[in-house]
Amino acid sequence: MEKIIAHIDMDAFFASIEQARRPWLKGKPIGITNHPDGRSVIATASYEARTYGIKSGMPVKEALKLFPNLILVKGDMNLYEKISDEIYEILIRYAPTVERFSIDEAFLDLTYKVKDYEEARVIGLEIKKEIFDKFSLPSTIGISYNKLIAKIASKEAKPNGLLVITKEEADTFLRKLQVSKIPGVGKKIEEVLKKKFNVETIEQLQKIGINELIKVFHTYGVFIYNAAHGIDNSEVVAEFEKEEEKSIGNSTTLDFDTDDIEVIKGVLRRLSSNICYRLRLKSLLAKRITLTIRYEDFSTFSHSKNIEKTNLDSQIYQEVLKLFFEIYSGQKVRLLGVSATHLNHIPYTLFNHNEEKNEKLLTAIDKVRNKIGNESISYANSVNLKFRLANKKISGGNSSAL
Repeated sequence: MEKIIAHIDMDAFFASIEQARRPWLKGKPIGITNHPDGRSVIATASYEARTYGIKSGMPVKEALKLFPNLILVKGDMNLYEKISDEIYEILIRYAPTVERFSIDEAFLDLTYKVKDYEEARVIGLEIKKEIFDKFSLPSTIGISYNKLIAKIASKEAKPNGLLVITKEEADTFLRKLQVSKIPGVGKKIEEVLKKKFNVETIEQLQKIGINELIKVFHTYGVFIYNAAHGIDNSEVVAEFEKEEEKSIGNSTTLDFDTDDIEVIKGVLRRLSSNICYRLRLKSLLAKRITLTIRYEDFSTFSHSKNIEKTNLDSQIYQEVLKLFFEIYSGQKVRLLGVSATHLNHIPYTLFNHNEEKNEKLLTAIDKVRNKIGNESISYANSVNLKFRLANKKISGGNSSAL
């Protein structure tokens, strides 16, 4: 049975909320930010501001250079999350299965709710109307036979639109689009496609074989190939069906017992980085961390503490170091382990963290890891750790295991 999937995306969500509750901001170029004093980034720009080239993630200082009259508004994350929850309550009345994709996006599986695309269109219009009537917020909906095409359709229908793409229409619809329209194909991948294959449109991309893409993009090449051909077999997963993460941990037995603090720091840095990478993949924040130390005599000790919820490498690493020095006995260490618990699934938003530069760096690092492997990139002290291991001439050592 062919599926019917809808993707709803709230238009300029944070900015639209501010314009709805402050009528004098309607029709004005506004940028929502955590720090209106200029030390932050633009979380969301209104459509009026976007005409001046202002985008989400842009530093406030850069945005003001583009348009000095931009109105900066301090965001209210608690309000945005509350409205997001209320919109979700509306959606679950229209579809048996709803997947919250982010704070302002969701997928609805209408397969067993409607008999055809026309009924799906009617439901889409009803959803848009109810959300607007209640919150004065515009939204866009894409409807198709899988999540990928539905999401691309909603992107193309913005703002405040509704677009239905049947399976028969999908290939024609895709071929005319630029490759950047594929979710997950960012500027860097777009540049590589242009350089390696002289590809700019999805129609051109469809002519590239899967093996050629794998050679360049490794496993991510499979996704690019499938997306170009409209292939996506992923399911819409309801909130209650998602397996709750209880903990995320990483441990390693060292290739040699050591009391070299710099070696130990390098190991803890890598363990913290690996955990944070996995937290970000699952859009999770940790509120408690545990450090485990096993000494050369096999005695094992653990130490835990509550922390401010985070998934940033620097914050987790600093807290892990504090735990280490609180319990370290001075003996040679055989095993180290770090785990994160008390996890919260919070939709990603630029308000989650204040360390904008670190956030950008981590996003770039995560993209590299997604493309060519988790161990493909390391912090400097992790690299120095390899040289320390080599200098110790450990027979048969495998530094990549640290």
